[in-house]
Amino acid sequence: MSNMLHLRPVAGWRWLSWTHRTSPSDRHPVVGYGSVLHDGGYFFVGIDGTPLQSLRHDLWLTLSWNSIAFLLIGLGGGFILSRLVLGKIETISLTARDIMRGDISRRITLNATGDEFDHLAGSLNAMLDRNEALIASVRQVSDDIAHDMRRPLARLGQHLDEAMGTSNADIRNAALVRAKAGLHDALEIFSSLLRLAQIEAGDRVPDSQVCSVENLLEKIENFYKAVAEDCGHTLIVITPEPDIMIDGNRILLVQMLSNLIENAINHSPKGACIVLSAALKKAEIVFVVTDTGPGIPAAERERVFEKMVRLDSSRTIPGSGLGLSMVRAIVRLHGGTIRLLDNKPGLRCEITLPVFSLSQA
Repeated sequence: MSNMLHLRPVAGWRWLSWTHRTSPSDRHPVVGYGSVLHDGGYFFVGIDGTPLQSLRHDLWLTLSWNSIAFLLIGLGGGFILSRLVLGKIETISLTARDIMRGDISRRITLNATGDEFDHLAGSLNAMLDRNEALIASVRQVSDDIAHDMRRPLARLGQHLDEAMGTSNADIRNAALVRAKAGLHDALEIFSSLLRLAQIEAGDRVPDSQVCSVENLLEKIENFYKAVAEDCGHTLIVITPEPDIMIDGNRILLVQMLSNLIENAINHSPKGACIVLSAALKKAEIVFVVTDTGPGIPAAERERVFEKMVRLDSSRTIPGSGLGLSMVRAIVRLHGGTIRLLDNKPGLRCEITLPVFSLSQA
């Protein structure tokens, strides 16, 4: 750049937007380094800055266009994503509105993508299934109470009318006694239905504890051995090994076995032999109750587990028809199974429940 005229002496790197006062005039930018000499002179070395200026211009241009592109992509992606998210939320909202209008069988459609919305929809559907089951249970209890309380309450009204319509003290007292007995039966049916509904609606065993199977069978033997003898039956209890434990509600397990023994006592003719036993099979405990009574026809063995169902042969036997329904509800609550078989003669009831192990502790 020897053709450059005098410059203002500035030490260090300099960027000249054009070649200052060159002769002839040249509009190219210059970049260089200047030094102030000891004698007061100024020495400057520079090169043509056009490539650097072009590079800087291209960098700024690239950065600007990239920023615009990223902004457009961000806005477009955000819009698309928001539409997808809002669409899925609207689907859940529409389903909730349908359920609030009374369609409790409505469920949220899964997209089969396995994303977080599918997981949320699955959890909500499981909650809705649970709520529908609870509502159905409440409706069933209401229907059962309305249907099955009608008869004892009607008899109660008849007895009260009989007591009010007579002046004979003995007849009135006898009618009041029968009315009190009818009221007791109605209250027993009502409490049994509520208890059964609570058990069926539960998803875990309340007040669960580790129980000894041997102690359970001994308690049943102490309760019912004398009762069976008074009815002309023989009750045999075969206790298993003393170290077999089961995890569950002790009161419900006792009620489960008590209902089976009471059914066998009530429905068997005099001289029948009733056997209660328990045996360990792998990781399960099998309770078996057998009798030598009339048994249950194969076609009716599943039906007898329904609420308030009583076979024609047992119409004259006292009871509410909830015993086996209660047994099955307790068995299912404890994660077990129950089945009725032919004992040839009589009935054989097998209940299979999981055994408590140390890994559960």
